[in-house]
Amino acid sequence: MELKKQVTGSLAKIVGENNVIYDKDALAASDPIMVRMYEKAYAIPSPYQALCCVKAHTENEISEILKYCNENDIHVIGRTGGSSSEDQLLVVDDRTIYLDASEMNKIVKIDPVNMVATVQCGLSMETFEQEANKAGLTTGHCPQSRPLASVGGLVATRSIGQFSTYYGGIEDLLCGARAVLATGHIMEIRPVPRRSAGPDLRHLLLGSEGAWAFITEATVKLFPYHPEDMWKGGYIVKDFQTGIDCIRDIMVQGYKPAVVRLYDKADVDENYGSVKLKDSEAFMFFTAEGPKEMARITGEAIDRTAKIYDAQYIGTAAVDHWFETKNNVCKVIGTEYDYRRFRETGVYNSTIEICANWEDIGKIYEDAISMLPEKVPALTMLGGHVSHSYMNGTNVYFVYAMKIEDPENATSEIRGFIHTLCDIVLKYPSGTIVHHHGVGKVRVAKIKEELGSSFEMLQTIKEAFDPNGIMNPGCLVPLEKE
Repeated sequence: MELKKQVTGSLAKIVGENNVIYDKDALAASDPIMVRMYEKAYAIPSPYQALCCVKAHTENEISEILKYCNENDIHVIGRTGGSSSEDQLLVVDDRTIYLDASEMNKIVKIDPVNMVATVQCGLSMETFEQEANKAGLTTGHCPQSRPLASVGGLVATRSIGQFSTYYGGIEDLLCGARAVLATGHIMEIRPVPRRSAGPDLRHLLLGSEGAWAFITEATVKLFPYHPEDMWKGGYIVKDFQTGIDCIRDIMVQGYKPAVVRLYDKADVDENYGSVKLKDSEAFMFFTAEGPKEMARITGEAIDRTAKIYDAQYIGTAAVDHWFETKNNVCKVIGTEYDYRRFRETGVYNSTIEICANWEDIGKIYEDAISMLPEKVPALTMLGGHVSHSYMNGTNVYFVYAMKIEDPENATSEIRGFIHTLCDIVLKYPSGTIVHHHGVGKVRVAKIKEELGSSFEMLQTIKEAFDPNGIMNPGCLVPLEKE
């Protein structure tokens, strides 16, 4: 209690008393959306609660807060949107504050000449896209979480959007950034088209998950917006591997669809009641966008290639359904509707995404589908889909539901399933345990196996930029007890 009083009093001097939230109920109400969701349904309290949530409105305030925390061994979890799918925002000790910059949410500049925009970290991705559209532009970045997500969090978690096969991931879109290091040092990476002045320092921020810096501003690419020229097509193929082979062929030929999706029957039955599949069949669909001629040519090539793999064209109704519902999960996640469903069924449902090259991805999918039900008997549903593809490989997004035996131990049970899948993936030379949600505190137990001999580099970066270990402890780099 004495520590809480001391910390909140000191931080109030920096940001004002109204911007330091420390009341227990108010803190609980502002808890990250996806952290310990199942336990919340049963009102099971977290072992640790933040000392306070500090709302910052300027870069200088963030700098002063971090200086104070660095000098006084107070741990800091930075946040903007507050969703945290991999427990990046989970408090793991009794001397942590939330540093909230969600109100730093301005568009600094939309620049249609240089095709970039500079925005503050707390800007909602939904708002950003809407404002870009008004100028006849698009960000090209549409994660499923877009209504919840903010720009700073998307950079920090190395996000990807549902149109990534055409526009790229956040690492392809980020041109420059501003951030504050653990010491309070304010740094800027200027937004240049390309540079060869040493290593690309943007990548020290991309995927950093708040473990050594607080991203305050980002400059990202923009693209011309041609929604009226989009091509769409849905297909049924004889099995999941045939769909993978077809997608590989399209990518290797050099075509770049905007959306590439391939669903197995279990996933289709869960999400697309109107698409009827036989047991072995799979459903795939594509969209192509950009200038009208490019979209048309890409669509024709996709259709031509799909027919080589005996794909049955089924029109665009299911594709349209996906567009209408693709962000619906944001309306219910972390709400009483979700909590009531958990209590009534005792079942937790979620997703986990992995990635591998073309040679390994089908084998990983088959291993996971065949082995996980035996290794994790609590599973009640398991399926998967492809959603992001590249010249050299693709991802699989596993969709699962599992019966929770003990609500008080739900986080541990869920992590047990995730770690089991990670073990299957890591047996393959090109397998990676996470494609875009980040490591957080969920998959950090497997980070040494994931990075192998390069883990020492990650550890060195953490020690260099956060020598006192105040930034998001347990995220990216495991705590000693782990």
